[in-house]
Amino acid sequence: MKTKLNLLFLVVALCSTIALAATDYVMLSPLDTTALPIIPHKDKGGQIVRSVLNSDALWDNTLMQLSRQHFSNESVFKVMKKLYRNTRKHYVSFPVAYWSKTPQGDSLLVSGRVYLPKNRDLNGIVIANHYTITSNAEAPSNMLSMESVLAMKGYAVIMPDYVGYGLSREQMHPYLHWRSAAQTAVDLLHSMPALLQHYGYSYPTDVVITGYSQGGAVALGVARMIEQTDSLWTVRHLYAGAGPYDPAATYLYCVGNDEMGIPAAIPLIVMGLGDAYDLGFTVEDFFLEPLLSHYNDWIRSKEYTVGQINQLMGSTIMTELMTPEALDLNSRSAKCLYKVLRHNSLVGYNLQAPAYFFHSLDDDVVPLINSTNLMAQMSDEKYIRYDIGHYGSHMEASVPFMKHVYQDL
Repeated sequence: MKTKLNLLFLVVALCSTIALAATDYVMLSPLDTTALPIIPHKDKGGQIVRSVLNSDALWDNTLMQLSRQHFSNESVFKVMKKLYRNTRKHYVSFPVAYWSKTPQGDSLLVSGRVYLPKNRDLNGIVIANHYTITSNAEAPSNMLSMESVLAMKGYAVIMPDYVGYGLSREQMHPYLHWRSAAQTAVDLLHSMPALLQHYGYSYPTDVVITGYSQGGAVALGVARMIEQTDSLWTVRHLYAGAGPYDPAATYLYCVGNDEMGIPAAIPLIVMGLGDAYDLGFTVEDFFLEPLLSHYNDWIRSKEYTVGQINQLMGSTIMTELMTPEALDLNSRSAKCLYKVLRHNSLVGYNLQAPAYFFHSLDDDVVPLINSTNLMAQMSDEKYIRYDIGHYGSHMEASVPFMKHVYQDL
């Protein structure tokens, strides 16, 4: 059983890059009931609502994705078939549109995805925040996400795309600007009551929040935003895995070690935060070739995945990727970047809700200093749990993290 569960989460993690051909968004704010699918209480014949992909098309995409990752294990395919059969049996899913804000505070139509179990007695609502992406095809509104398995346990799972993806793909993604990402999650949550009431769901007003990698930091930001500003909802539990909670410390760590585990994050951070704070950053200020000449093609197009961009950039060595001025903490550009990175730190906030923080000692992408700094400055409360151990690389560790969340719920 343990082996099958591990395999299940490995499969879903692998499939998190499989794009769904979702074109019909359900407008949540205000709710457009004419666009809503019918959700049957029971699935007697494999009935699928119109907004869920045809199983054959999904299976074809799955096989293609697995072949790209060189997986041919028959047991993997068997688990995948079971997963998608259970998907149709237990919940339905569709992309949604709603109003949120840009980092500057302007109204913006954004998108996300909602997973609703067919059982109307909800165990609760889960706000699931996604990891770092660079391709718009990877946005939750366009794909099946790992967190969808939580809907199989009777939770309504809601996933924001964040500003810059989905319907707002023409916007610059303000990477590591936690307030912007958290706002899209909270605004999606505020759009849910009308939808749930339309379908006759009963639901509690306390929410579970989860996220891994970038999503781990966003999850902590969502919890903070709800606790500090929201009178309608409370946080039941937070699950945050390997998040960049302290981006300024991460920057210093990477510069000091002349190594960046995920090179694609460099242009996301620099230009995303530069745009969010109107700092006037240019690619010439920060990047060396080949990124300098290919920034628009690789990053702004939002056509390439993180893995593809990492390969195209050709190095993980900071001095081979960034200009000397960008790495000189006394330069104007570096000082401006460091200042906004510090402004987006989540270290030092003391949670009121129970929380589980997870980080692998073998993480090759998000430095452990993010979690150790968080632990050092967070109140030593019994309801805060830390799980720091040898769980493999950053990607590998996402499996035991998600497994823990699944079993804990």
